Amino acid sequence: MEEVVLSYYKIKDRIAEGKITKEKVLKNLDEIRAEFSESYIRTFEKFLDTTLPKLYDGINFNENGVDFKTLVAENQVVLVPNHQSHADYLAINYMVFKNYRFPLYVAGGNNLNIFPIGPLFRKSGCFFIRRSFHNDIGYKLTLEAYLKYLLHEKKPIEFFFEGGRSRTGKLLPPRYGLYSMLLEAHADLPEDKKAPLMFVPVSINHEYVPEQKSLAREAKGGKKKKESTGQLFGLLGLFAQQFGSVHINLGQPVEGHWTEDKDKQKKLTQDLAFKCFRSVGANMVVTPSSLLAMVLLDEPQGALKWEEIKGKACAIMDFCRKFDVPHTNSLNKAEFESSLERAMDIMIGNKKIDVIGGGEHEHVFYSIKEEARAELLYFKNTILHHFLLPWGINAAWIALFCGEIEDVGDLRRFFLRQRNMMKHEFYLPATREFMAKTLQIISDLVGKEIKMLEECLELSHKELYAIASKLGVFARAMNYINESYYVSALTIKFLAGESGEDPFKVDHYNKKYKEIFDQQRALGRVIKYQESYNLTLVKSSFKYFSQDGFLDLDNGYWKVADIDKFNKALKEIENQLIQSLSFNLRVPN
Repeated sequence: MEEVVLSYYKIKDRIAEGKITKEKVLKNLDEIRAEFSESYIRTFEKFLDTTLPKLYDGINFNENGVDFKTLVAENQVVLVPNHQSHADYLAINYMVFKNYRFPLYVAGGNNLNIFPIGPLFRKSGCFFIRRSFHNDIGYKLTLEAYLKYLLHEKKPIEFFFEGGRSRTGKLLPPRYGLYSMLLEAHADLPEDKKAPLMFVPVSINHEYVPEQKSLAREAKGGKKKKESTGQLFGLLGLFAQQFGSVHINLGQPVEGHWTEDKDKQKKLTQDLAFKCFRSVGANMVVTPSSLLAMVLLDEPQGALKWEEIKGKACAIMDFCRKFDVPHTNSLNKAEFESSLERAMDIMIGNKKIDVIGGGEHEHVFYSIKEEARAELLYFKNTILHHFLLPWGINAAWIALFCGEIEDVGDLRRFFLRQRNMMKHEFYLPATREFMAKTLQIISDLVGKEIKMLEECLELSHKELYAIASKLGVFARAMNYINESYYVSALTIKFLAGESGEDPFKVDHYNKKYKEIFDQQRALGRVIKYQESYNLTLVKSSFKYFSQDGFLDLDNGYWKVADIDKFNKALKEIENQLIQSLSFNLRVPN
């Protein structure tokens, strides 16, 4: 290991130039490196064999046509999963060792290097890296050199491309650092030790995340608690909860390439990272818990009967099956109702849902506890990107019914406005692909090919009604996001004054936003969902108005660029929210 690390050309050059010492490199290496032990990992495996069935219904590992064992034997392989929970480390590595009898070498944050799990993880193949090392070039190059060693030995590597756990359930954009280091380390391998460098996207979905409550608290602005040994004793309380299943899906491998041209290499690295990112998003499965969360959270009145829940869930699953949205096998028709009931039992058992009624001759209603809405939003967010287009199409048809869209220009602007808003929440395809997929869905729903937006305006009222009724279940899917953008617009208007000429700073906006949100929610006219307030949404909503030409920045102060244009955008968001609540086409049971 030391020989390969010290042979890395950047390390060798800096030692020769006297910019770093061999001793410093080896000290960094001791801090980073894994200390894999076969006996430790076998003992750990036996422990998990006993423990995991008490917490989870199962861990489902799906190769999706990838011959993973052969891939690792013939290539240098890097797994790039999304990151929802600390349990990701265990779930993925446990299943790989269980199925293939070799470990993964996992890049873990040094915040997890605490007694007693730090030594255990290290001996199971985890190597620890600092959360930040921009100012320590010697440490960065030692890490790069260690990655070269792992590739040299053909050890399969894993790192979480988001750089940390998602606090919202939505995928975070990829970080490029480790992609870039691995590509450069691979380029420095001798030719006889070099095989294709293959990155395998991995999508992981938890039916229930152990850290759910703390993640929701942090999304609302609460400070992240530093990991400590004392927190481990709190894990004993997990045995009083139920976590359902974990679903791990491999995507198709993507080969990484290296060039000496720095500008070209930067572009290649970013393209690689986003190819993996898009694959992870495409393979995020709809689970019973995420499906249930979506149905219950979208109901502004908060309480639904079981038949209503089942009817809405069936309508969503019909769309998934028709348009190839990935979902768990347990949501196939034979097991559908029993798996949905199991998800409901877990949420009731974990005290996230109230059961109302149930006495003699009384209907039973199910309602998410108010304090648990932000927690269950996490699971809705893991699948929400799959339903952006049907939501947008449904919203467009409601606007058509209401006379707000009169010509193809209006329709195109409507779709582009939806896309421009949601690009701050999700990574979206290019505009042309966005429009093409929209027309594909419309064509399927009306039973004839629609090639251009102009043809949409020629559809009969019967065809428009058929589209709206089939997609009505998605009418409120994005409402909590639109609500946040609406409050953002109200906050900006308040600070800018009626003329829009009063300057303000971002700090003023952040302070006023929460006050206006609380006022609007108490009023209950437009703002219906308490989960519409979280810091991520607050930031992205302001980003939308500042990046899409509604605001100008001058010497640290913001001003509305065009008050008439801004007022029109505010009214459009308000109308869409009101219409989504007014049009409630019944979903058949």
